[in-house]
Amino acid sequence: MNHVKHLLATSLCVGLAFGLTACGEEADKAAAKAKEMGNAAAGAASDAAAAAKKTATDAGAAVADKASELQASAVTKATEMLNSAKTKIDELATKVDSQAEPIKSSLKSGVESVKTQLAGAEKTLTELKSAAADKWSSLSTQFTDQIGKINTTVSDLMSKLK
Repeated sequence: MNHVKHLLATSLCVGLAFGLTACGEEADKAAAKAKEMGNAAAGAASDAAAAAKKTATDAGAAVADKASELQASAVTKATEMLNSAKTKIDELATKVDSQAEPIKSSLKSGVESVKTQLAGAEKTLTELKSAAADKWSSLSTQFTDQIGKINTTVSDLMSKLK
């Protein structure tokens, strides 16, 4: 009987040992799988971070491109406005020069004044062409105001010729 008990105890120990060994192998496999999954997750997170960084960089470039496009458009429009104002001032100066005295003398100072205003608008346009992104909007507004005053002055002087 003792011998059977001993045999049962030994069998139980061997079975337990095999079970623990099997669990150990499974645990090692599970640990390896967990490590593999952790590495895959870290790789995926790294890829996602790189993609997000690229997207942010691309978005920043798109915003800069759009700002540059808007500035170029503002410069083009401002140049057209300046050229139109120059043409009107030249017409005004020609008409004033063809006037008889005392009208000619009284309007000559107005023509000189509007030419000075035009020089200021030209200076603003030059600044607008090379302005940083944070400055061009206010310079564009300033230029538009200057051209508006020039056109008003030219219209007022032209009305005195009729």
